[in-house]
Amino acid sequence: MSRKSAREWIVKYIFQATINEEYNNENFEKFCENFEINSNEKEFIEFSINSIFENLNIIDENIEINLIGWEFNRLSSIDKSILRVATNEILFNENIPNKVSINEAVEIAKRYSSDDAYRFINGVLGSISRKSLAE
Repeated sequence: MSRKSAREWIVKYIFQATINEEYNNENFEKFCENFEINSNEKEFIEFSINSIFENLNIIDENIEINLIGWEFNRLSSIDKSILRVATNEILFNENIPNKVSINEAVEIAKRYSSDDAYRFINGVLGSISRKSLAE
């Protein structure tokens, strides 16, 4: 499984957890079993998911600050999930270049979201990235 594929699984899990409004290790283990996620990628996926939930308020604040003409609570659950995964990488994972996180998010949006969502996601993440580099 590639990192691209792992990011898709992270988005899917965050989407599911957001809709169900719950995250715990038992749910994560069931998720991995159901989708036969191998142990190599499971570690990266779990690390990312834990980071997202540990930093969710900071992540959501950064997304909300960079929404121009939009309200966070009006975003679709899939767009929120994609933005959360990429914003987490931009803010909290120095090992992944921001351009990679943004590009992967755009590609995931093209696959799973509405037709023009990828442009919106690219704009929001570009703004978050520029501000994070300026700090």
